[in-house]
Amino acid sequence: MAKQFEPDDPLELVGVSLAADEGALDEMARCLVEDYVRDGWDADRLLALFRDPFYGTLHVIYQQRGEDYVRGLITQIVARWGVWRITEQEGPDA
Repeated sequence: MAKQFEPDDPLELVGVSLAADEGALDEMARCLVEDYVRDGWDADRLLALFRDPFYGTLHVIYQQRGEDYVRGLITQIVARWGVWRITEQEGPDA
């Protein structure tokens, strides 16, 4: 059974805005791209996320920095980490 919502719950999710300089956006972009790349996302699939307005943070980076910036960042991080792949096989030769 799920716990009922309590208005004074100390674990309630609360979002806040923080002032940041332009470098913070670049660092956030680097961290996000690195996270996806290390999870196995390739450049085309990741670029599609940046283009999609549904992914708010990624899309803001895409709008403010442009596609060339995003492509360059993805290329740089893929070169550093690579992209790993998992292949599943069934049968006696697996």
